[in-house]
Formats: sequence, C-alpha cells, structure tokens
Amino acid sequence: MVFSIGIMAVDVKIDENIDVDDLRFYSPPSLHEEAPFVKNMFYKYIKSEFPCSSENSVHSIPKYFRKNGERQACEAEKLVFQRLKNLSSIDVSSDLSIIFFHSASYAGYSNRNQRLGKLMIREHDFVVFVKCEDKHYVLLIEVKSTNDRSTFKENIEITADAKIIKNNKRSAQHQLRDHLEVLQNGLGHAVSSQIQTYIVWPYLGAKTRDPKHKVIDRWSEDKDLHVFEDAVSKQSDFNRWFIKTVLKGRVCGDATFGQLLKRYIILSCGVFMDEIDSKMLALLTQQQLELLRTDLCKKRGSLVVHGIAGTGKTLLILKKLQLLHENNELNDANRALYICYWPGIRCDVINKLKTMGIDRYVDTTRFFITAEDFLKNNKIKYKHIFMDEAEATILSFKKEIVENTFYNIFRAYHNGNCPLETCTLASLEAFEKYNISTLIELHLDQKINWGQLWFMVDTNQALMFLPKHSPKILKTPQIVLNKVIRSTKRICRFFRFASNNSYLEEDFPRSSKDPPIFWANRGTNVTETVSEVLVDLCATKGVKPPDICVIPFLQNEKLSKDAINMQIYRKFVENAFRPVGVSDVESFLNRRAPNEFLVAWALRVKGLEFKVVVMVVDEDQFDQQDADDRRKLYVIASRSTCMLVVIGDESFKNSLELKDCFQDYCFNIEFEYQKALSDT
Repeated sequence: MVFSIGIMAVDVKIDENIDVDDLRFYSPPSLHEEAPFVKNMFYKYIKSEFPCSSENSVHSIPKYFRKNGERQACEAEKLVFQRLKNLSSIDVSSDLSIIFFHSASYAGYSNRNQRLGKLMIREHDFVVFVKCEDKHYVLLIEVKSTNDRSTFKENIEITADAKIIKNNKRSAQHQLRDHLEVLQNGLGHAVSSQIQTYIVWPYLGAKTRDPKHKVIDRWSEDKDLHVFEDAVSKQSDFNRWFIKTVLKGRVCGDATFGQLLKRYIILSCGVFMDEIDSKMLALLTQQQLELLRTDLCKKRGSLVVHGIAGTGKTLLILKKLQLLHENNELNDANRALYICYWPGIRCDVINKLKTMGIDRYVDTTRFFITAEDFLKNNKIKYKHIFMDEAEATILSFKKEIVENTFYNIFRAYHNGNCPLETCTLASLEAFEKYNISTLIELHLDQKINWGQLWFMVDTNQALMFLPKHSPKILKTPQIVLNKVIRSTKRICRFFRFASNNSYLEEDFPRSSKDPPIFWANRGTNVTETVSEVLVDLCATKGVKPPDICVIPFLQNEKLSKDAINMQIYRKFVENAFRPVGVSDVESFLNRRAPNEFLVAWALRVKGLEFKVVVMVVDEDQFDQQDADDRRKLYVIASRSTCMLVVIGDESFKNSLELKDCFQDYCFNIEFEYQKALSDT
C-alpha cells in the first residue's frame, strides 16, 4: 500500500510494498529483541495516549480544533468538531469509546487515475472510530458549509443557489468515493459494506421546495447520507442522530477496524525517521503533537520548553523545521538558526538536516560560555531561531556573557522579522528594560508575522543549577514534556534517581522484555575490565562497536582511549577486525566506522543517544550528596537507550541504594585472568 504520512504538511512516504504491520516502532528498541512491530505495540500506544475511562471517552487528533482557510468552511468544520467531541455526553446503555481524526492527509490510488499510475493527494474532514456494546463502527465525514435562502444563520454570509449546492453535493460524493477506493486498494478488500459515510451540512436545512414550491425532504433518495442543520445545530439533536443512525448503521469487522485505526494513527501521529531506518516509525505523544501544531510563539512571543533527557526536545526542533519548510515558511528568504552548546549534538543535527534535505535553509552554531561577543558580528537575518541546550548557560557564571548571548540571539531574530532597520526595540537598552515577549508585543502596531523563537531546557538542570542571573525566560516554561521515550524502565529509574526528579513519568509504551542495568566489578586493573566488557559485548553479545559509548565518570590516563585500545589490542591477533576506541565526537558521528566505538567525557555527548553506554566509576569518585556528581551521573545514564553497563567497586554500588536495579554482568568469553582465578 502507499501512504503519505504526515503531521499536517509533514509528508512521509512509505514504500508501496511495505504493509503497515511490517513497520517497526522507534522507542528506541530493546537490545534483547529488535524494535517491536506495529502489530505488537500498537494497542499499547493507544492505551497510553487515548485511555478509556469507565464512562464515555472521546479523543480527537488534534486535541483542539485548528485549521486555516476560508472562514465559513472553518466554522462549519469547527462546529462538527465540537459536536463529535461532546459525544461524551451521550446516554447509551454501554460505555462508548470514540477516537476521531480531523484533516488527516494522505496519498493513494483510486480507480479514476489507476491507469496513469499517479498518486492522488486527499484530505479527510473527519474519520471517526467508535466502539459501543462490543460493536465497531467507522465513519467517513465530509463537511460542506453552503446554505440556501430557506436557512438563516447569524454570521453565515454565503447564500448559495441550487446549482452551487448541487455541485458541492457532487464534490462531497466524489471525495467519499475516492476515500473508499483508496482504502480498498490499500487493504486489498472491499470496505464500503463496513464503513459509514456522511455529508454534513451545518447550515443547510433538511427541507426544500420543489418546482411547484411544495415543501419536501431534501435528497430523500440518498437515505442517511446527508446530515442537515436540524441534526447539528444542538448537541442534544446531534446525540439523537448518532444513536438513531450511526449506532444502528453498518458495523465494521474487528480486523478491518484494527487495520484502519492503525492507518489513521500513523497518518496523524506518525513521524518517519529516515535518519534511523527506512522502515522505522516514531509515534509522537499527544503532547508533542500539540507542540508542533500550536503556534505558541505568536501568542507569547517565544516558546520555552522544559523536559528531561529523552523527552524528544531536539527531535521536536527538527520536525518543526521540516514542518516550516513544507508550509513554505522556511526557505532562502526565511532562514533559520539552530544554536546549541556541545559540538556533538550540533554535528548530529547537521547530519539529520542533510538527511531531511533542509540544511541549505538552516545555519547551525554553538554558543560559548567564555565569550561575550556571540553573534555580535552576525549580518544574517533569521526568521526562526531555535536554541537547544539553553541550560548550558549554567556553565558561565559571568552575568555579562549570559546577557550578551541572549541579547544577540534576540537581535538576530528581531532583524529577521521586523522590517524597520532603525527600530529602537532592537537596542540593548530596550532589551535590558523589557523581556523578549514584551518586546515582541510592543511591535503589535506593525502587524509582523513573527517566526519561531524556541528555547529548549533540560528540566533537571533548570530546577537544580540555573544561576540567579540566568534569563527569567528559561525558568518559566510554556510546555513541560513529561514522557520519556526510552525502552528501558530501569534506566529511566536510574537517571530519575540521579536527577532527583520526583515527577518524571515513564508511561511511554515499551517492550515487555526490559533489560536490566548490568553491574561489573572492576578488577585490579580498571582499564582491563573495561576492555574485557567491550570485547565481550562485540564478540558474544552481538553489539556493534558504533552503538557503544564508554563514559568514564572521571577521565585519567588509566581510562583514556589509548589505554583501552592497548588492552583490546592485546586480546586480538594482528590485523584482525577489532573494536577501536576514538575520542573525537564529531569524527565518530560523521565517519561511523564499523569497528569504532566512542570514549568520551560525559558532557561531550550530551544530547546524543547510544544503544549501549558503559559507565566507569574508578575508586571513590562519586558523592551522592554532591550536586555536580549527581548531575554527571544523570547525564551519563540518560545517554543510554537499551543497555547500561556500570563498572565500579562495591562501595559505589552500595552508595546508590539501587541494588535491585543491577544484575551482574555475565561474561561469555573467558579471559586469561578469569581462567587463572578458576584454576586457583
């Protein structure tokens, strides 16, 4: 089947030979099994994002009505959206569960263009999935905003004659036919007998006059196809129509219901991660979808997002950039700037922007904690600016550096949006007097269509470490992301302990097989222990070297990449294919050599993810009461998506008070020192 999957205009294409059930979730995957298939994880996602209560439950995607276009058409769809949303008030004998989708777009083939082999781009007004009394129903709804002279509605300006109404009717019927044909071609079997179709006319009366001016029922030959103003104007009338017509209408088979629900969840909530795998799918949470769809910048002047590691902050920036580009808001005339602190995450973002094909419109740069002239000499005007890792300002305790950094960010953003070259609101004096949101509000008379200005902050850092002179804007988020996209529950628990974050939620769907955190006691030579773990991971556990990052709690000559490589080299014959440690993060990300793993300082890999992290704590290096030590522990543990291996001594293990989290690491290779011990 062929789908064009998207969040609004974010198009994602699936190869026509790929079945939906063959897609895999990016969660990220567990190490003990590959990324789970859609068919295995799908209903766990639904249960997480669209929970059913003991009473009637109605969920909509998007959660709130948002649509641009002709005013009256939007008002008509908004009214239908509200009526569907308020079906939770319906009085039925059994619990009612509804999920409906608004403006889900797709590409597919219909019989009209099948011979040409060309895709049709279509958009549903509403697709409704209903469960009631162990029966399943699927509704396709098209909404028309026309009315005739016999129906008077306040603020409804368009009065359509009979010809226009007839043309709109024909158009809606063709749309419904195309939808059904695309579904049939995609699923491989007829679906018209299992799906209910309706054309809703919120402003059109059910009665009309024949040529002899006699009042008659409008289009009675179409039976229940049309839903007129008398059934939509009041919620109580809409509820009665729903019970009488929908719940007494065609029932959808369980298998078809499940296939179609998957299709529309993916169409509306799915983001294809081409940079991960051509068959890998990441489903966004409702919270993330709302953040992408809602333009909070236009309401508040800027957007501040807090979230702990693993909540998808950088992912959301990338998808927002893609959305802006496809809405023609990111181009040569409307450029964007991505700002971060650590070079590793900048390198990763550059590679992903290239993969997405939008790197020519997005500049990237790093801010510095020791330089007061960040962007001072910048001549480029940026319509959009995204500052990732904004909490890294904690590393600079000079007030002037922090203030100048944020002022120059605002100035570059202001100059890309305000057409006045001599605007006084871009001055340092104005910036020192007003906050960013106020400065943008003071431009209201100019009716500027402001671009995006985002600041992403690690919640843990913001709560514990932001100095007093940090901009207030970072301390007052509009959005707090609270769902961790991790596959390993114990790792989530581990870095929750490290972050001392009491409200961390861990309810994103995961694999049922939850790998533990492995504990390996360091031997007399800690470097040798590290090398043995690495060799075992690659030689018997099936882990690829590029998926591994070794992060020493403290770096010294014993734990340098040269020392580790020397130990590994001794265990292999000459010129053999063997794991090799490298320490340059950017080179590692760009090269991705098949035999290289990364050995890096914790903060150098902040913002990056690795399937396996080996954390090395040598001797008495960790103090549970020390804020900096906890922060470092949090950063290290939160880099891992599948397996965390901790190498250290017993005193460190006991100090964490997390013995239940650890499982002893089992070596499958017997090294010389182990053999000597067993012989003894």
